[in-house]
Amino acid sequence: LFATGAPQAYELRMVKKDGTQFRARVEAVAAQDADGGLVYRIVLIDITERTRAEEKVLEMERRLLHAQKLESLGVLAGGIAHDFNNLLTAILGNLDLALCDLPPVSPARTSVEEAIHATRRAEALTRQMLAYSGKGRFIIANLDLSELVEENAHLLKASLSKSTTLSFHLGRELPPISADAGQIQQVVMNLITNASESLGEQAGIVALSTGVLDCDDEAYLIRSRLVEKPVPGRFVFLEVTDTGCGMDEETKGRIFDPFFTTKFTGRGLGMSAAMGIVQGHGGAITVESEVGKGTTVRVLFPVSKTAAVEREPKEKAAKGRVRAAGKPPLPGTVLVVDDEEMVRRLCTAMVTHAGYRALTAADGYAAAALFRDHADEIVCVILDLTMPGKDGVATFEALRKIKPDVRVILSSGYNEREATRRFLGQGLAGFISKPFEMATLLAELSRVAAI
Repeated sequence: LFATGAPQAYELRMVKKDGTQFRARVEAVAAQDADGGLVYRIVLIDITERTRAEEKVLEMERRLLHAQKLESLGVLAGGIAHDFNNLLTAILGNLDLALCDLPPVSPARTSVEEAIHATRRAEALTRQMLAYSGKGRFIIANLDLSELVEENAHLLKASLSKSTTLSFHLGRELPPISADAGQIQQVVMNLITNASESLGEQAGIVALSTGVLDCDDEAYLIRSRLVEKPVPGRFVFLEVTDTGCGMDEETKGRIFDPFFTTKFTGRGLGMSAAMGIVQGHGGAITVESEVGKGTTVRVLFPVSKTAAVEREPKEKAAKGRVRAAGKPPLPGTVLVVDDEEMVRRLCTAMVTHAGYRALTAADGYAAAALFRDHADEIVCVILDLTMPGKDGVATFEALRKIKPDVRVILSSGYNEREATRRFLGQGLAGFISKPFEMATLLAELSRVAAI
């Protein structure tokens, strides 16, 4: 069995007398004794714990590489969405201006309106990319997850194929979660759509459940597919189970990758967008699946620390814009600061259409110089957040040194919380999301200029 003088080593699965299995390393060597006979020396080493430790290290390395890949893709998706939003701002805004100038009976109105509709669909795509990157637009309020599902039950059922049976098992009197209702609705829709598509042409069941889960240790939360794991505590869960085809380990490891899909058609952004939304809400996602035995996806949201329903300043501002929309603009100058020339031209056209005079600057340095010379006549500054050199934050600080009570409307394609978090307590007057239409910009401008 063993060559003389040549040590041999094997790793085997072995069974103890009590029936338990263990991993063992067997080292053996054959040699001749003084009488010329063969002598075998065999050493048996239990390496079960060492093997487990090595497997754990390999799993951690795999998770780290996967997390780095997702982080890189998130940065890429956020950057593309940001640049695309600048293009959409120019497209949507100029179409809106063209619509204002067209007579009601113009045959071109239908074409312009169709182009505006297509642009809004493109905007929805960028929202999914921003959601994946964790920088989507959130309007936060305390909400009951079961009530949200019930309110959208008809819409959820209508979105699935006729061969899919959707059943609800909703917990009652759930503690509130602090979340964006629209974004959570998108998560629910993406999960049940994905579950329904896993059924293929066969009839099957998709079950949607909600409830409360206490996670007092990290053993369960470490299973989350997200890079950032939430701290232990109390969570409200949303669970979607299907009787579909299930997934193997390779597919399970890729379902949240952007643009990955097992379907013949589709963009592959639904699950990655859901992941970004859950991550943005400080939650967790677990996936259990087996080929031929269906899939269960469970999403956890931390319970809100405040019981009262809160409204984001953006929502209050929206109501203020409705009231202010009919007011005539105050005389004065608006300084538009944006590194994209087409956005500057668009904003200039919009504010001059409303009766303001416009000054433009392509960067923060030019903005500070212009503001220093015209501070007394400038009633408002429309300031882009992301610019090379002197960004929106640094520019805002420079403007405040010249005039502490300067009124600044921040403009960004990122969500309001993400864009304004570095301006907290600094006196930012307003916020407008790219892409925007003329009515939205002028309503916000009118509200801020009238303060």
